[in-house]
This record gives sequence, structure tokens and C-alpha cells, in this order.
Amino acid sequence: MLTTDLALQSNTLNKRAELTFLTPASNGVDVIGPFLPTFLTLIQELDLLLSDNELRGNLLVLTITKTPLTQVPTSICQMSNLQTLVLDDNRLTRLPDNCFTNLTALRGLQAQRTNITELQDGFFDGFNSLKYLTLSYNMIASIGLHVFSNPNDLVNLTWIALHQNRLRSREPWPYIRGLHGSPSSRIIVWLQNNLISEFTNNIEWQFNCSRPSYAYVDIQYNNIRHLHDILDGWHMTYDEWYCIMHDGHYFPTVHSIRRGTAQLVILAFTLNCAHSLTYHCDCTDYGFYITSQVSYNHINPYFMLNTNYLPIMRCSQPLSLANRLVSDVSLNKFVCELSERCPPGCRCVLRPANFTVHVYCSAANLSSLPLDLPPLPSSQHKYKLDFSNNKLLRRLDHRSYFVSSYVLDVSNCAVSVVDFNAWQEFPMMSSKPEKPPALLVGDKGKNYYLVVMPVVFLHGNQMESLPFNVTESNLTTVRLTLEDNPWKCSCNNRWMIAWFKSLSLAASSSVDHVFCGSPSRLKGRSIVQSEEVDFCVDPSMTMLKIVLSSTVSVMAGLLVLGCTVYCLRIRLFKRWKFHPFDRDECVGEDMDYDVFLCCSSEDDTPHGLRILELMESKGYRVCYHERDFLPGERVTDNMIQSIIRSKRTVCLLSRNFLRRYNLVSFAYVYAVHAI
Repeated sequence: MLTTDLALQSNTLNKRAELTFLTPASNGVDVIGPFLPTFLTLIQELDLLLSDNELRGNLLVLTITKTPLTQVPTSICQMSNLQTLVLDDNRLTRLPDNCFTNLTALRGLQAQRTNITELQDGFFDGFNSLKYLTLSYNMIASIGLHVFSNPNDLVNLTWIALHQNRLRSREPWPYIRGLHGSPSSRIIVWLQNNLISEFTNNIEWQFNCSRPSYAYVDIQYNNIRHLHDILDGWHMTYDEWYCIMHDGHYFPTVHSIRRGTAQLVILAFTLNCAHSLTYHCDCTDYGFYITSQVSYNHINPYFMLNTNYLPIMRCSQPLSLANRLVSDVSLNKFVCELSERCPPGCRCVLRPANFTVHVYCSAANLSSLPLDLPPLPSSQHKYKLDFSNNKLLRRLDHRSYFVSSYVLDVSNCAVSVVDFNAWQEFPMMSSKPEKPPALLVGDKGKNYYLVVMPVVFLHGNQMESLPFNVTESNLTTVRLTLEDNPWKCSCNNRWMIAWFKSLSLAASSSVDHVFCGSPSRLKGRSIVQSEEVDFCVDPSMTMLKIVLSSTVSVMAGLLVLGCTVYCLRIRLFKRWKFHPFDRDECVGEDMDYDVFLCCSSEDDTPHGLRILELMESKGYRVCYHERDFLPGERVTDNMIQSIIRSKRTVCLLSRNFLRRYNLVSFAYVYAVHAI
């Protein structure tokens, strides 16, 4: 059969169309021409050239390059013996329907650097002879769902080159194509340098591990954000993903890889996502990271669970990891920000490396704990809650998520009351197993774990006491921090001494630095080093009571003695001439007389004069009416002046005196007011 290479090229030096047989002796025909005057002229020239039955029947290779062709001439669709068709550097916008199904011998189709924008359904229906397809460097943005997804079409196709196009999503048809491959003859699919960021399964393909797919799919330099997008888009689980990568007889599970018992097997389906331009280094692909690191260190670098490209992938997000190699990032740096049910003003982060959902609400102006939190991905995951430094938080109430937490930080707030239900929840908080840092996977101690005791941070608050019922809860299973609170060490709270000591003996909580805040005599004293008597007995008050009791006793004795002397003052005076209350109240005052003896003139003899003589014999200066009243003055005026000028007034009471009492009382009242 004659092999003819027909090349239609542009000749910028010649402005006319020409057909030239270059090598007839070697049965090779090349047609070289410039850009033809019109598209119709070009089609007519090609149809005329290919209308020759002998040429059409014997032509095996046809190359049409660098022409203004916008569609494939219909004459080409009738060349049933054509094996290779090259349409590079033309202006094609679309490949024709119902054309290539007539080219039953076509093995290679190449159309690079054209304007093709799509591959429509029906393009390859019933077409099974094609082996090589190269449509790179075009503008293909979409591929019909059934172009490559029919397992009964294109059964001999081993090479698909679609790189440098504008594809944005990818159906699982590369896997379907790999069903026709073998370990020694893989199907090669080139999809690098597109815009692929999404994976879909609109054809609803069901993956079956019993039918391995042998294909190598290169999608480097695309916009893949996560490897897990492939699993989600193609509706696959991790186990199904691992399964299709291998021959279906054995595939390692995540647990076998982490235990170091996974065996080396031959890769079947390989998807190379290296050098993704928008790869996000968060927790979404954590399952790939952990299995890749384990396999890389302990099995074979090529195994890598079909992610042997991970070590050369670079992070684009987050900014803190930008441009770093994935292999250089520690597993605990792969985290995800959670927005669903995350409290306002807080930051919620999933950290799969330690199975933790970390809720950061520090200094978020919370006045109460949130009622709801982001859901935990699994029962292995626990909350790590940070509600510290919220000065509006004055009460710690029970929340249902406490039992799923292993850290509750409510330190440096203004909490003065902790709800009793919360105290009951603390012992039920979750412990957390952690592998010791020194033990690596594969080490002798790989199955040893440390159990991290749950902890509740309550230091730096305003707690003065606890509900007595807290003694009913076994808080030795949780670590508490209770220092830097103004504990009230009163007699009513003396039971707290035994409670704090029980925590100290259990070594679950550090309570040695829990000090009294009041009263002032106990401020700064360690509660666990105190006794009940310290809380209930105040030495200063004891001394004060002793002093007061002694003083009161002396004062009482003196009062009794004073009352006795007062009551017996007359007897004392009569017997011993002692008058305990005899004192001069007018010391320093200029008085004429010591005493005014007031009596009736009718009593002058003998009683008045006798009393006068007796008092004057004692040295007293006595004012007596018969002797000292001024003549010519009224009696009342003399009496008033005598009372004013005397220190004391002594009245001699008699019937005569009482008859004139009104006169005396008037003078006395007047004198008092005058004084």
C-alpha cells in the first residue's frame, strides 16, 4: 500500500496557491502552499485533491498544518484507510460529528494549537481503532459526559493528551479508560496545565475494586485545592481510593500502614497532582499526609498510597505555610478553620493530628458560655475549650459539651459561682490518649500511649467558696487549677480544708498554692496547710474577749461598790464622819458664802442659831437672814442674792418653813435662771 504524506503549509513568500508533487519517485506526495485566498477555495482544493479514488484508498498519513481551516473537510471523513491524521496549527473550532466513526483504520489523531473549545458527545461513538489522541494547546473547556466514559468505545486508546487547555472539572473517565490497560501497558492521560479545580461524577460511575484500572493520569500544574476533592467529587471512600490504586487483591488500610504491617504492592491507578498552583495545606487531606509519611519512611518511597507526588507539592494556603513543601510541614500544622456553629467572636479549629477541635474564645467579651459548638468529626475527637480572659463571665453554668472535652479553660475571668451541675460534669470529662513524642512509628514502643487527664482551669477568678455538695463528686479524675481566687476562709467554709487535702493526696490537682483571700488574719495562708481551728478561732478575738471580760468584771465590781457606798453614805457619815460625795463643785468661782442657811424666822431660836454656830465652827462661811440680809430690800430679793452668792443652800424644813414655801421656791427658781 502506498504511503503518502500530504502536507498543506503556508508559504509567506508566494502569494498564489500551488500544488507541487515533491517526491513522486518515493511514492510520497507533499503539497505545499500559502494561505489560500478563501476558506472555500481551500476546501475545494482539498476535496479536489482527495477525490482521487486511488489516493484516497491508499493514503495512510495526512498532515494539514498552518492553514485557516475552521472545520475538517468532509472528504477526510471518507478516507477509511487513513491511519494518522495531523491537524496542527489550524483554526479549527470544533471536530465534526459522525466523521471519525468512518475512519475505521485511524490510529492516531493530532490537533494541537487550534481553536477547538469542546469535545462533544457522540464524537467517538463506536470508534475503537484509535490508539493515540493528542489535542493539547487548544482552548477546550468542556468534554461531553460520554466522550470517554463509555467502556465499550475507544478500547484501544492508550494515549490521551489534553494538556494546556482550559478544562475546569474532571469526570472519572480516566479511571474508565484504565480498565483497558494492564500492568505492562498503562493508559496515559495528560491533563497538566489546565484549570482543573473540581472533580465530578455526573455519570454516576460505581467503582469496583475487583476490576483494576491501570492508568497514569498527570494533572500537574492545575488548581487543585485538596486531594480529598477527588474522593468527594467521585463519591469514593478512602478504602475505595486505596483499592483502585492497586490490583484489587490486596490494598493496605490506614491502620495497617500506621502499624507498619502494610505490604508493598504494585500501583494500578495513579493520579499525579504534583505542583498544584492553589494547594491548601489544611486538615482536609490529613488522611493522605499521615499515610504518605508512614509509607515514605517505612515501606517504599514509590508506594506513598498513590501520593508519591506529595513531597514535591508546595502550599499556597494558609499564608503561614505558603511556598513550603508539604513534606516539610509537621502533621500538627495541618488544621482547618470551622465556621459551622462556631460562636461569634471565636475561632474554631480542627486539629486531626491530635483529634482535637480547638475552640478559641479568649477575650471574646463573653458573658456566658455558648450553648452550641461545631460538631465533632468522630467519637475519637475531643474539644479543647479556651474561654479565658472574659471579664464579663461571672457564672459558669453546665453545658452538654463538657463531657466531650478534655480541656476547659475558664481562667482569668470574673467567675464567682460554678453551677453544681457543672461540678458533676467535670469528672465525666474525656481523657485523651497521646503517643509519647519520643516514640516514632515503627519503634519498639509504638503501641504505648500516654493518657492525658482532663483539666479545668479556674484560676484567676473571683471564687470565694464552693457548694458543699461538691464533696459528693469524685474530682480526683480531673485536674483542677483553683489558685488566685479570693477564697473566704471562714468557719462556715472549714469543710473546704478536707476537700482540698483530698485533691492534694490524689495528686490530680495542684492545690498547694491555693491561699486564703479573707479574713485579713488568714490572707496568704495555704488552705491545705490549715486546720479547722484556724478557720474558726481568731487569736486576737480571744485575747480581746479575755481583756473585755476582765475589764467588765472590774467595772462591775466598782459599780457595785459605788452603789453600796452611795446607798450607805449617810451611815458612813454618821459613823465615821466620812462623806464620799462631799466635794466643792465651785472651785475657782468667786463666791461670798459657802452656804446659805434658809429657815423660817420663827425657827431662829433655838434651831437656826444652833445650826449656824455648828457650821461656822467647821470653818464654813454662812449667809444667815437675821445677820446678812440687807435692810430695806424685799425678802425675795435678799433670798435670790443669797442663793446666787452662796455655793450651797441648806433649808431647815419645818412647819413654819412650809407655810412660806411658795416664797422660797419662787426665789430659788428665779436664782437658778439668773445663774
